[in-house]
Amino acid sequence: MAGEHLDLESSPGGTADKPSGQRRFIGINFACCDRYARIYVNREETAYVGNCPRCLRQVTLKIGPGGSSERFFTAY
Repeated sequence: MAGEHLDLESSPGGTADKPSGQRRFIGINFACCDRYARIYVNREETAYVGNCPRCLRQVTLKIGPGGSSERFFTAY
């Protein structure tokens, strides 16, 4: 509509800093059970760790230089 504005910027300075109190996550499609889940960064901030919500199969994605900027993955 004319005169309406949607601002998708997350902070006034233009940087995408995470709000305090929120944990970083990535989305995983678990092909084993055809389920989607978020997995969160571990306390050491060295990897994203989580489990399939149905069969509890574990997945770990390491964090490091030269990694991926993708936010969604499929675990086979």
